[in-house]
Amino acid sequence: MKKFLFKFESLLKLRKNQRDISRQLLADVLGHDAELAARRRAVHVERLTQIEELRILSTGGNAVNIDASASRRHYAVQLTGNLGEIDARRADLAGQIALRRQALVRADQAVKSLEKLAEKQQTEFVFHQERVEARALEETWQAIHAGEHDAC
Repeated sequence: MKKFLFKFESLLKLRKNQRDISRQLLADVLGHDAELAARRRAVHVERLTQIEELRILSTGGNAVNIDASASRRHYAVQLTGNLGEIDARRADLAGQIALRRQALVRADQAVKSLEKLAEKQQTEFVFHQERVEARALEETWQAIHAGEHDAC
């Protein structure tokens, strides 16, 4: 039996490569988002620590250390600004993530459609080959039996 050769094999390889690139790009953006999320958590914890220290300084009952209080308050405001910047960057990334996911879906659909076409063509090829072989066997059988019938 002949071997099946998919005539769009090189295109299928190209589409698979494009899908792999789309996957990698999405993974990179998701990784960056995860890093920002971890950074946000750390900044948030640091901000809560500064606010708690401000509370402790203001309820100490002793004279309030204005310099320490002001520096903590200033640092807490800076951390709040950092949280805003991180949130804005994550919002930008959310758009990129959506675009990367769409690109991956399209790339995956292109691969699947070519794989489905290859599978269909292979099934047709095998069916055609089996028919050709069955016909050849039948012709051989008829030739053998025709020779026996002529000998009688």
